[in-house]
Amino acid sequence: MRHGLVLFLALLLVGCGEGQSDTDKSAAELSPLEQAAIDAGVIPDVRNVTLSGAFERQSDLGTDRFCAVGNDENGYQIGMIAVFGPGTKCEGLGEAERDGENVRITLNSEEKCSFTARFDGVELELPGDLPRSCASYCSRRAGFEGVSFYMIGEGDAVARSTSGRNFEDLCPGG
Repeated sequence: MRHGLVLFLALLLVGCGEGQSDTDKSAAELSPLEQAAIDAGVIPDVRNVTLSGAFERQSDLGTDRFCAVGNDENGYQIGMIAVFGPGTKCEGLGEAERDGENVRITLNSEEKCSFTARFDGVELELPGDLPRSCASYCSRRAGFEGVSFYMIGEGDAVARSTSGRNFEDLCPGG
């Protein structure tokens, strides 16, 4: 009986090594805990949520905004602004493509600035390290690094109502 248990454990370990690593798994695969949270309505299912809509984050310095018009199949037209006081901000227009939780953003209204953000269905988080070209969208002592936005409304109509400072409509088309 003891040798059978040892053999079973050895086979179990070998079987564990043959599966896909976490980085190889499809974005569509969820852990049992994530699936239970989705089923209970605790978190959204990012596979069924669109990026199209308006996002904000408010602070004492101002309101940061992001908007996206479009869909996962054809891409999105986006606009975003991060406010650091009355005269200090970052603001730009561009496009985005979404693949699960990854959102590839390219700002193209100044120097081309491309990076990958993370979207969990509620919050869009920009990375803390961005290409130097992204600084062309910002006034002195401002940056898009690490900025995050929370969805406040879904759909193109809500996104089109998002305003900026230099751009009256951050997401006019789509």
